[in-house]
This record gives sequence, C-alpha cells and structure tokens, in this order.
Amino acid sequence: MKPHYFVVCAALALAACGQAEAPKEEAPAAPASLMETIQAQSPEMQLVSAYQALAVYQQAHPESQPTCTSPRDTVSRGVIPENVSPDSIYAPHKGAAVYSVQCGELRSRAPMDPREHWLVIYAPGATEVSIVNCAGTRGDDLCPRDVPTVAAPEGAAPTAP
Repeated sequence: MKPHYFVVCAALALAACGQAEAPKEEAPAAPASLMETIQAQSPEMQLVSAYQALAVYQQAHPESQPTCTSPRDTVSRGVIPENVSPDSIYAPHKGAAVYSVQCGELRSRAPMDPREHWLVIYAPGATEVSIVNCAGTRGDDLCPRDVPTVAAPEGAAPTAP
C-alpha cells in the first residue's frame, strides 16, 4: 500500500510542476493626493477634515496664533479659478481646493475676529496642507466669502467645464 502512496505523491508533484505560479498580489494603488482625498469626501466631511487639518497644523506650528479652540464657521471656497483677482489673498492658490475656518467664541453676538480666520489650502499634488491667516495688517479680514475674480480678456476662448 505504501508504494501506492509514493506513486500518487510523485504524480501530484509532476502535475504541480506544470501549473502556473500562484497569482501575484497587485501592488496597492498609489495614494491619492490630499486634494483628491478631500474632494472624494462628502461636503460635510470636507469641512470637518479642513478643521482637523488646521488643528494638526497648529499643534505642529505653535507660532500660528491664536490657536483655534472652537470653530464658528467652516465654509468651502471651492477650487480657486484661473481668473482669480491677482491682488487677492486667493491668487497664489489657483487650482487648489480652499476651505475657510473661522474660529472664536460660540456666541452669536461676538464679533468675528480676522486673526481667528484661516484658509486651509489643498493644492494639487501637495503632500501637506497650507494654512494662511486672514488678518490684514490693519486688523481687516483679507478673505472675502466670495473669491474675487476678474473678467476674462476679450477674445479669450471660454474653457470647458
């Protein structure tokens, strides 16, 4: 009976030699950029992620003051268009997804403080978010709710959406 097992094992071993190799695991997809990652989220989660990114940034950069302890308003500014006004705080961020985070007291009558207003910027291909404070040198807020744009030059072909 034992020689029979030997013959069966030899036959199986020979059959296995002709088999194709086991399928190899595919390499994991390259991680998406931060901008692609946030844009894949629901609109509500984008706002939460932007606030969380600001909090992480401020922990790593204690010089970014005042620290945002409570968000009052978080708004998406969308992707900054090519025709953004060149003198706007948004101009260096063409093509980036930008979120506004206004921090401060959670009382309705408390005025919004421009020093506690931040832009959280997800630039295409960037591996880290950029953070910009909205306070001007005179205490004014440099980050209007609507991104200022300029008219396209005459004769310019409109871009497809």
